[in-house]
Amino acid sequence: MNFTLIDYTAFGLWILISIVLSYILVSKFNLFGGNKKAQLALSTGLILGHLIYLVWKNIFLILVGAN
Repeated sequence: MNFTLIDYTAFGLWILISIVLSYILVSKFNLFGGNKKAQLALSTGLILGHLIYLVWKNIFLILVGAN
């Protein structure tokens, strides 16, 4: 896979954003019961969702011949 520095930077920032977002949603707004297990699940889901996007982006670029 041919990722650029922008892809790695975006992913690194997304990890920080997802941790902060899950903390705010779960701890402050008491979403999903407000426990640490829900916060970990939400944070992991957000990070994995971004990883899937990066893989999809690369597959799509291969399919259209732009890579």
